[in-house]
Amino acid sequence: MLVLLARSRSAPRRRAAQISVLCALVSIAACSSDTVPSAPHELDGASVAVGQGSAHTFVIDGPDGASSIGVAMTPASLSGLPPADTMWDLPLPSGVSVAPFDHVTINWNAHGHPSAVYLLPHFDFHFYTINALEQAAILGGPDTVTVPAADVPSDYVTGVDAVPDMGVHWADTTAAEFHGHTFDRTLIYGFYHGGLVFIEPMITSAFLSTEPDVTAQVKQPQEFVKPGRYPTSYSVRMDHSSNTIRVSLDSLVAR
Repeated sequence: MLVLLARSRSAPRRRAAQISVLCALVSIAACSSDTVPSAPHELDGASVAVGQGSAHTFVIDGPDGASSIGVAMTPASLSGLPPADTMWDLPLPSGVSVAPFDHVTINWNAHGHPSAVYLLPHFDFHFYTINALEQAAILGGPDTVTVPAADVPSDYVTGVDAVPDMGVHWADTTAAEFHGHTFDRTLIYGFYHGGLVFIEPMITSAFLSTEPDVTAQVKQPQEFVKPGRYPTSYSVRMDHSSNTIRVSLDSLVAR
């Protein structure tokens, strides 16, 4: 009887403890429901005058990090372009990290490149993985430092010579322009002294003027030396909502 009495007296205390635990769990659940992960959002860099229009960089950022980095150009930027080759530096948006990418340049090639394939007027969109001082230190001429095979995507080859302030351009031998299709767009990898220095969509001004909407795969090497988020695709499209032509490295994944 005494034992039963003792048990009956402890029951209210157990129920009180259970209620306290339940209240705590409800409180935690309520707090968790108030913490909603932020949706992906766009951050824009400062505008730079290009042609008769303007261009700026953008980054699509989210709770898991940046998913895209790109350049947005107004259609007027395709008009009134200089007759000589010109480069514009585009600052990245402030307040966001999109390593390994450090800065972006647009290079206008008014007469194309001196090659049988890339003679048409076009833009080079260089997304650099080195800083501006390192870029400025790149010398022209033969670059005989071997790039490790694991760092080079399949099917990419190089002409060895470095372009001053850029590096050595590596092209995809399976790209359409090497198989009977007139060059309109392609994806270039850039190396210097054995290291990756840029990833570059190269696109003709004529193609950009067609209000394109294309996405293509970015071939991956076995490894990237610098840690960061690298693209698995790139896109060229007309965004009517912002009235801009957008060239972007997309589907960034941590490597």
